[in-house]
Amino acid sequence: MSKPLVGIIIGSDSDLPVMEKAAEVLKEMGIVYEMDISSAHRLL
Repeated sequence: MSKPLVGIIIGSDSDLPVMEKAAEVLKEMGIVYEMDISSAHRLL
């Protein structure tokens, strides 16, 4: 698999349903992506 060209960073699990749709579009276009949940609350 190629290195990701796009990074999808979301703030919480509740954002996941919306951003999964964005990921589907990227996949359909053949764009390699990665998705990460990075909450500021988890970093404390």
